[in-house]
Amino acid sequence: MVKKIIKEEMVSIPEVKEIMEELFEKMDKIESIQPDPFQEATYEYVHNFSKMSSDVAKNIMKMLVKDYSMDLEYAIQIVNIDPNYHQELRVILEKDPTLRVLSKEELEIMIQKIRDLQA
Repeated sequence: MVKKIIKEEMVSIPEVKEIMEELFEKMDKIESIQPDPFQEATYEYVHNFSKMSSDVAKNIMKMLVKDYSMDLEYAIQIVNIDPNYHQELRVILEKDPTLRVLSKEELEIMIQKIRDLQA
């Protein structure tokens, strides 16, 4: 059966986890619908690799886009990876010409802002 794409947008792993949890809850209520193997594998992946709640992820992405004029793609990667060190953050941002010039101190401040939003 061909499915119609209703909406397409970039989302982080925590957001995918939340979407899939809602989908599985709806499927549980309707006994005739069961998740297919692809859905189960995807849910297992996001369950294992989600490092924060969806709300926290959204707040972090908003902060990164607003405070650093960061593209959403980079903000999503930062949420998905949840870097702890400025070197990890630098690897994510090295392709962006405006963000790759941030100093070690600026990157550490960014990491601290992320940690503050996670608290």
